[in-house]
Amino acid sequence: MHKICEKNSRFAWNDECQKAFQQLKSALTSTPVLAYPLPNLPFILDTDASDKAVGAVLSQIQDGLERVIAYMSKSMNIHEQAYCVTRKELLAVIIALKTFHHYLYGQEVLLRTDNAAVSWMKNLKKPTGQTARWLEELGTYNLTVTHRAGRKHSNADALSRRPCKSCERQESGNHTSDDETDEIQLEETDFVNQELHENEEPTPRIEIVRVCTRSQTGNQYSATPSGYCIDGWDPDSIRQCQLEDLDMSLIVTYLQEKKNKPDWDQVSKGTSFQKTIWRQWDRLTINNGMLYRKFYCSDKDDVDNFKLQLLVPKSHQKTVFKYFHDVPSAGHLGPDKMLSRIQQLFYWPAMKSSITRYCKECDQCAARKSLKRNKAPLGQYLVGEPMERVAIDILGPLPLTKRQNRYVLVLCDCFSKWTEAYAIPDQESLTIARTIVNEFICRFGSPLQLHSDQGRSFEAKLFQDLCDLLKIDKTRSTSQHPQSNGSVERFNRTLLSMLTFYCQNDQRNWDEILPQVMMAYRSSVHASTGQTPNMMMFGRNIFLPMEAVIPRPDGPNESTSPETDKYVNELQDAMSKSHVLARKHLKQNSEYQKRHYDLKAVKRELQVGQAVWLYDASKKKGICHKLTSKWKGPYVVTRKIDDITYLVRRSKKQPGKVYHIDRLLPYQGRNPPTWFSSRKA
Repeated sequence: MHKICEKNSRFAWNDECQKAFQQLKSALTSTPVLAYPLPNLPFILDTDASDKAVGAVLSQIQDGLERVIAYMSKSMNIHEQAYCVTRKELLAVIIALKTFHHYLYGQEVLLRTDNAAVSWMKNLKKPTGQTARWLEELGTYNLTVTHRAGRKHSNADALSRRPCKSCERQESGNHTSDDETDEIQLEETDFVNQELHENEEPTPRIEIVRVCTRSQTGNQYSATPSGYCIDGWDPDSIRQCQLEDLDMSLIVTYLQEKKNKPDWDQVSKGTSFQKTIWRQWDRLTINNGMLYRKFYCSDKDDVDNFKLQLLVPKSHQKTVFKYFHDVPSAGHLGPDKMLSRIQQLFYWPAMKSSITRYCKECDQCAARKSLKRNKAPLGQYLVGEPMERVAIDILGPLPLTKRQNRYVLVLCDCFSKWTEAYAIPDQESLTIARTIVNEFICRFGSPLQLHSDQGRSFEAKLFQDLCDLLKIDKTRSTSQHPQSNGSVERFNRTLLSMLTFYCQNDQRNWDEILPQVMMAYRSSVHASTGQTPNMMMFGRNIFLPMEAVIPRPDGPNESTSPETDKYVNELQDAMSKSHVLARKHLKQNSEYQKRHYDLKAVKRELQVGQAVWLYDASKKKGICHKLTSKWKGPYVVTRKIDDITYLVRRSKKQPGKVYHIDRLLPYQGRNPPTWFSSRKA
C-alpha cells in the first residue's frame, strides 16, 4: 500500500493490496491496538473533519500507553458540507460526543484539537441558533480542551485558524492581474446640493465617487489634478501610514527586510490583528512598497486566480466606509453588498463585523429602512356600568350625499356596546359638539369619561370647554396608535361593511340607510357581552319589524299596564342580572383577547434619558411618502408614564409628547443627543 501511494507510482489496486488493507483494518480493530474501556480512567477524544465527512478516535491511557477504545466516521449531508472549516470541526466534536455518549457521560474527557475553536464557542457571550444548541450539548459533558500541534494531530490545517463569525465564504470575484491593483484612485465628481423638504434644511454636501484601478485610468492617472484625489490615498501616504500603524508596522518590516515568517513567540504577545495576519503569512506580499493580501477569487488552491487587496490602516478605514456606504454611488446598501464591494480592493481583519457595525450605526439607514417593531403586551381597561366610558371617533370622508353629509360621528358605550352613528357634513369642532349635545347627551345624559384619538376636532378649545362644562373626563389615545381606541375602531370596520351591501348602486344615499343598519347592529348579540346592546342599555329587546307580520302565540293580555312600581322593580332586576352576566363576559373576553394578543408580544422597557427612534407614518401634502423616512429622531425619553407610554422630546426647546412604546425603538447611531440630563426629568 505504501508503494502504490508513492509519487509517480501508478495506482493499481490488486488482490495483494486488498489483503494488506484487510490486515491493516484487522490490526487497528483488535488487540493490542484496541482495548476495553476502564470506567475509572479519563477518556481522550480526538476529532477531525474533511470536506465530505467527520471522524473521531476515542482512547485511554492504560498501563502508560494510549490505547484506542473506538473509532467513528460519518459522511456529511449536503447542508453540512456547506459549513466553513471551523464549523465542520465543531460539528465533528458534537457528532463524536453523541456517538460515544454511553462512554463519556459523567466521565472526565480530554478533547484534543490544534485550535481554540471549541473554547471560543464556550466563551461566546450571546449564542443564538445552532451555536446555542451546540453549547447546550457541550454543557452536558465534563470536557477539558487542550491544544496539540498539527504535526502530531491529524486534524485539518484550517482548524488552527481564528474561529469565523459566518459560514459564508467571502471570497468570490473575477481575476485581476497584479498591475491592475498597484495603485488605487478615488475619483470625485462635482458636489450636489439638495434640500430636504421635511426639515427645510439643506443636506450636507455629498459626493459621487467611483474606485478606479490603474488599468482603468491608464495614462490619465498622471494627468489627474491633485485636487481630485482623496487626501492621504496617494501611494506615498499609504506606505507611510502602514509603517506608522502599530498593528501593521511589524508585518511590513518583516516582509521588507527579513522576508521570513516570524516565530509564534514573536507575535503571541501582539494584538489580534497581528495574529490574524500572521496566520495568513503566505498570502501577504509587498507591491510598490505597500502591503497587500492575496484574495483568491474562486478556489484557494488555484494560485494563479487572485486579486491583491490593500491592507487598510485604521486611520483610513472611516474613509473607506464613507465612500462605500454614505455617498450616492454607494447607495446606503446593506453590510453584505458593502462587503462584497470593499473586498474587491481592501482588507483588514474582522472586516465584516466592522462593516456590519457601521451600517447598524448609520442614522440614514435606521430612519429609512424597516426596523423590527415588537409590539408590547396588551393593556386592559375594564368598565362596570353604562355611560361610564364612551369612545368617540369620526369615520370618513365618504361620498357626499344628497343631504350634503360626508362624515359619520360614532359614539360607543364601552360597557353596553350601545353605539350611535350620526351623519354630519364636516368634522369641525362646532358641528361635533352640537351633535353630541343635541343627539346624544340630551337622550342618554353625560358620560363620566369621553375617550378619543388626537384628532384636530377633539383637541380644539371648544371641545375641551364643552367637556369642562359638563364635568366630563376627556382622555385620548397616543398618536398613530388606534389600538388604544379599539372598540370604536372595530365598529367602524363593521359599519363600512354593512353600508357596502346597500350602497352598491348608489353610494350617495348611505346616510339614509345609516339608521336602519344601526338598528340591526344594536339588536344583535355582541360577542363581548353575550347580550344585545338594547338589552344592556334599556333592559329589553326591541320589537323588530318582522315580528309585526308573523303570527304571535296566545298569551296574557299585554295591553294591560302593570303596576308602575312592580314594573320598575322587575326592569331593574332584569337589567341588574344582564349587567352581572355582561361583566362576566367582558372580563372573560378581555382575558382571551389579551392572551391571544400577547402570544407575539415582547415586554420592553425604556430608560429615562435614553435616545430613541420614533415611527412616524404621517403624510404631508406635496411630499411623496414613499420617498420619506418613516423613523424620525433621535428623541430622548424624558419621563415614563406607565409600562407602555413614554414622554419624549426632540430637543430642549420643543415640548414633550406622549407616545406608545410600539412606536419607539432604541437609538444605536453615532450621534446621540447630549442636551438631556436625568435630573431635568
